[in-house]
Amino acid sequence: MEIHSRHPSPKERGAFLFIILPFSLWEKGPGEEVKSFGATFMKPKLLLHICCAPDEAWVVHTLNETYELRCFFCNPNIQPVEEYEKRLSEAHKTAAHFSVPFDAEAYDPASWETAVKDLTETPEGGARCEQCFLLRLRRTAQFCASIHWPGFTTVMSISPHKKIDMLNKAGNQAAGEFNVAYGLFNFKKNDGFVKSIRLSKDLGLYRQDYCGCRLSKAEREERKKRTSSPALLLGKEKGD
Repeated sequence: MEIHSRHPSPKERGAFLFIILPFSLWEKGPGEEVKSFGATFMKPKLLLHICCAPDEAWVVHTLNETYELRCFFCNPNIQPVEEYEKRLSEAHKTAAHFSVPFDAEAYDPASWETAVKDLTETPEGGARCEQCFLLRLRRTAQFCASIHWPGFTTVMSISPHKKIDMLNKAGNQAAGEFNVAYGLFNFKKNDGFVKSIRLSKDLGLYRQDYCGCRLSKAEREERKKRTSSPALLLGKEKGD
């Protein structure tokens, strides 16, 4: 697995002290996971699977004071390659803004095609997404184990379009395969998605309008055709 890394200097990162809690004590809501009881320890390490910069920005903003974070961009589902490169660049820029280390797996769309080859006719949010989550989180777990970090989570739970139970199932399965922990965060809590939109606008980040794969892109284009049809527009003009 080819990995590209960018790490801030020690001066950028500084020295962080906080309480270490086991992953089993993580709560589901961001900003509520760790509370100080007067003790001083090193902050726990947490690898973040990154799908896009807007989701990344809010999660890093929320957890950066509590955890020692490291970002991992692994999204072989994203097509076309120009879209992939745009999202990768924005994610890298976001990590640099927060002075967080950033790693990216080499682009490998063929692996995604293989993972969903029997599921291309299933709708978004169903079985093909489950396999897509597992593919990406399995590789994240593998990378987490390779750098000897204790656990990881994904920023994808911030999206209202992602099923939290499906994400957690994939994350736990991937973690178990590589003997690391998966953090059961739900970043949608406390209006996380709305806040992520505001922050991404403040930072001037690119916000995509489809999940990433060629199938979700085709579904988005079909929805656009339906909503822009002459009959529908005529109905809107008449107030129907």
